[in-house]
Amino acid sequence: MRVALPLIAAMTLVLGTSAGRAEDKPFACPAVPAPVVALNFGSRYTDDSKTRSDIDEVSNAEVDRALQPVEKFIGELMKMANTALMDGDTARGECVLDWLDQWAAAGALTELETLNVKLAIPARYAGLAIALLQAETAGPLDPAKRTRVVGWLTDVATAMEQFFDNDAPKNAKRANLRAWAGLAAAAIGRLNGDTAMLDWAKGSFELVTCQASPDGSLPLEMNRADKALNYQLHATAPLIVTADLLKATGYDGYAACDGKLSTIAAFSLKAIEDPSIVQKINGKEQTFQTGKQALEPFMLAWVEPLLRHAPDPAADAFVAPLRPLAHAKLGGNLTRLGDWVARLPASTS
Repeated sequence: MRVALPLIAAMTLVLGTSAGRAEDKPFACPAVPAPVVALNFGSRYTDDSKTRSDIDEVSNAEVDRALQPVEKFIGELMKMANTALMDGDTARGECVLDWLDQWAAAGALTELETLNVKLAIPARYAGLAIALLQAETAGPLDPAKRTRVVGWLTDVATAMEQFFDNDAPKNAKRANLRAWAGLAAAAIGRLNGDTAMLDWAKGSFELVTCQASPDGSLPLEMNRADKALNYQLHATAPLIVTADLLKATGYDGYAACDGKLSTIAAFSLKAIEDPSIVQKINGKEQTFQTGKQALEPFMLAWVEPLLRHAPDPAADAFVAPLRPLAHAKLGGNLTRLGDWVARLPASTS
């Protein structure tokens, strides 16, 4: 039996719903939000949650409060980057770099004081790097500032890689958070041209993708009780965008792991329409079935690059009422941007 999922069509500022339009009056770069240097928060889940699916409401709210200024920064940054990319808006492209440069100069996001911060930060690094990739398509940017920003992103990505290779919990090394770390490495690798970093991104992509079951479900995500589908989607999103970013390096993510990326995406779409297929795997009704969680457009932003790779009228029709599909950490308004990755040079360094 199929379940009609509740849909939230309105997107928040943090998720970067729209890219903003060039105004008639000259654009003035807004004041840079105060850099966030240190982050310190615990887990969103209760201490006794073996499946990491039982939310601790107090701790969850604390995590959201700690991340809010970072999320807002990335959302605003990505709106400017989207406009720089689509409209050739050099003023907004320069503003993106100026904002990033001030965060780089302050050593933003370098004091990661807990395990959970280190697990959560890769998605934020990905959003920052993608914003710069988009911004510099509008025209040449200040080379000194770019060098400083790319150096900062390279340093934090290197530390991120070392953490996931050596210190991250066993499952986190191989699940959705590793997929986000792979996306961050791919985006930063496209900025700095570092072959080793791009190779780490490819390795991370395959580490997650190759685990998929024949039906496309990701076993580590299926173990997450009633949030299994949520985390299947949370893994699928960075995998799809990583494949896009790595294509210019000669890597075919859709061919890797015997083509499992397409199978993962197909399972995710099928499960969104009928979450009971996940329930059949792990025995738990999913949050989308019980009403604890609503399907939001940002959860499906990855479908836009997927459809460019493999057009599917049924999938296109399914997401049409939800458009625009936007997710700041994946690149902003992916409906508006189209095949934006194809506009990047093969190497940006």
